[in-house]
Amino acid sequence: MIQFNVTPGGAWVVDLKNGTGSVREGTDKSADVTLTVSDEDFVALANGALNPQQAFMRGKLKLKGKMQIAMKLGDVIKAAGASRSKL
Repeated sequence: MIQFNVTPGGAWVVDLKNGTGSVREGTDKSADVTLTVSDEDFVALANGALNPQQAFMRGKLKLKGKMQIAMKLGDVIKAAGASRSKL
């Protein structure tokens, strides 16, 4: 599970382990990784305008937990974008 803390904005938990995946508002102490990012940078990440690794190196994306899971974030965003473009 990945928890996103978007400031200001709120917190969301992305569960890619169970079923087809889910997103819900709130927090989860059992999340494998927690990412903290500004709302502006979150939109840039989601649109592919900001590379997750570059955001981390620049301090725009803060990480707590398993870095290995966070490293897969770029692939997850690309896959989500690809499925949206097919619609």
